[in-house]
Amino acid sequence: MNKKEIRTILRSPKDLKVLTDSGNGRILETDNKQQFPIMDDIICLLKEEEREIDLGDDKFYDSNYFGERDWTDVNDIKAGVEDGLKALLNIVPKSAMIIDVGSGSGRISNYIGLEGYNNAVSLDYSLPSLKMVKKNSKNVCIWGNILHLPFESNSFDFVICSGVIHHTPDPHLAFTECVRILKPGGIFYVRLYNKHSLYGYLYNTYGALLRLLNSNRLTRGLSDLLGFKFYKLVRKLFFNLSDREDRILKAGYGNLFIKKMVYFFSEKEIKQLMKKQGIQIISARTFTWHRRMHCYVGTKSY
Repeated sequence: MNKKEIRTILRSPKDLKVLTDSGNGRILETDNKQQFPIMDDIICLLKEEEREIDLGDDKFYDSNYFGERDWTDVNDIKAGVEDGLKALLNIVPKSAMIIDVGSGSGRISNYIGLEGYNNAVSLDYSLPSLKMVKKNSKNVCIWGNILHLPFESNSFDFVICSGVIHHTPDPHLAFTECVRILKPGGIFYVRLYNKHSLYGYLYNTYGALLRLLNSNRLTRGLSDLLGFKFYKLVRKLFFNLSDREDRILKAGYGNLFIKKMVYFFSEKEIKQLMKKQGIQIISARTFTWHRRMHCYVGTKSY
């Protein structure tokens, strides 16, 4: 299951020390013999103290499989990935070392697998979400933390982090870690919430009301009426989007309005981060009120 080349870049989450096979379904850190389990073909590279805790969002993604598609439908999998990312993948060799940081249930990861990339890694903090990725792709799946990625520096040709960094406790550190594992000359694809979007304002006003109502057992039904049911109606009437199971729609809705750990980036802030981390911007789609995410493509200069 674990491709030989990918095994060489795995590191301890504590101190980035080299890991070796133990031969008993675990990998171990050579110096202090700390062992990390392999569960259902998923390599656990989380610090032991992190395995049972959340990072500030009540383990939201363990019960809300964000990005879930009909994994039996090739067209639905392809429809779930943005065109700009597809275009980038078309010019990346199939043998390239690729990582989807914050894979969720596999919206991008499963597409990468479908397209036949041979050295693809999917990393997420949610084990249930990763199990879905493993079930639907041949990617190497790592249960890990974006705030201290368990890989050697300068390891990947293509780092993808789409709609993830803004849902972490320390977005700037998460950004830095994604750049650290990128090879010089490699491609970084990142999408981040837009501070000045209509969605940003809605999240902090309408969303604040929904979160307040949802936090109380007595008013949770009202939150559902004003929030989720209205979300479904708008989705159908104004955006003509295809119907999906309520379970899948609730994950998307919850990610937009109920999840509390959210950060919004300005265009200036992103450019400063790119410059500080040695990323030369190749292309940028920066939006004002009408789009909720900025999209940047860059290459690592050193």
